[in-house]
Amino acid sequence: MDQKDDTDTSDFGGNCGFQLFNLDSPGLPILISVPHAGREYPTELLENLRIAPAELQRLEDRYADRLVAPAIAAGMPAIVARRARAWIDLNRGEDELDPEMIKGGTGVRKTVGSAKMRGGLGLVPRRLMHSGDIWQRPFEAQDVEKRLSGFHSPYHQQVEKALLQMRDLFGIALLVDMHSMPPLLPVGGLQPHIVIGDRFGQSAASLYSEMLLQRLKQIGVAAALNHPYPGDYILRRHGNVRKNIHAIQIEVDRALYLDSELREPASGLEATSAIITELMMLLAELVGGASIPMAAE
Repeated sequence: MDQKDDTDTSDFGGNCGFQLFNLDSPGLPILISVPHAGREYPTELLENLRIAPAELQRLEDRYADRLVAPAIAAGMPAIVARRARAWIDLNRGEDELDPEMIKGGTGVRKTVGSAKMRGGLGLVPRRLMHSGDIWQRPFEAQDVEKRLSGFHSPYHQQVEKALLQMRDLFGIALLVDMHSMPPLLPVGGLQPHIVIGDRFGQSAASLYSEMLLQRLKQIGVAAALNHPYPGDYILRRHGNVRKNIHAIQIEVDRALYLDSELREPASGLEATSAIITELMMLLAELVGGASIPMAAE
C-alpha cells in the first residue's frame, strides 16, 4: 500500500508503528482499522525467537491491508498497523497480559484469564499451534510497558479520537475492523468465506451486518454472522451503540487472495479487494447517503 500517510502521529512520539489515512477532513463517518496485518519485526523481537521467523506469519492477518487498499486510495479514512502482531496484539486488552510472558510475572498489573490468553494468544502472544512456545525467554516488564505506551495505547487513542470526530461531524460513526482468517471447515454444507462480527448486536446496530450479509448473498459469497468470530477487544472498546458509534468486524478467508501456502498474494487479491470495496461502499451509503468516489475505469 503506497498511499501517503496524511496525518501526523508526532503527538505520540513519532513513528508509532501505524499509519493514518484520509483523517484530516474525513468525508464520511467510516473508519477502517487493520490491526493485524503489520509486517515490521523489531530486531529485539527476532533475537528472542525460539521458532523460525517465517512461522510468525501465521500470527498475521496476512496482507489484509491490501484488501482495503482500493477503498483507502479512494478516500476512505483508515488506521493501519505496520508493527507485527507478535510485538503486541492490538485486539487484546491491557488486562490480557499473560504472566508467563513477563520476567518475574506481571507484578501489580491486573490480568484476566481470558480463554485466548490461556491458549497462548494474549496481549503478547506466547505460543502458536503446531509450533509451540514462540520465545526463548520472557520479556522484561518495562519493555512490554513501552510497547503499550508507544504502540497499543496510541493506536486506540487515535481510533477513539477519529470516531468521536466523525460522530460529532456526522451524528454517527462506524468502525470497520478488518481481519483475515484461515479457511473454515464447512458447517451444515456451508463454508463461509467471510464472517461479519458485531458481538451479537452489542457493538453495532444489526442493520449493518444484515445489509452486508444480504449483499454478499447477492454476489454469491458464502458468509456467516458472528460464528466463529464475533469480534474481540477492538469492538468491545470502541463500539457504543447508545452514543451512535458502531463497530463491526470483517474476517476474510485467506484462501481467497493468498497462494496455496497462505503466505503471498495470489491472483484472487484483486477480486477479493473489489468485494471488500463494494461492502465499504454499501456501508457508506447506509451511514450517510454518501458513496466512495471511485476512479473511472
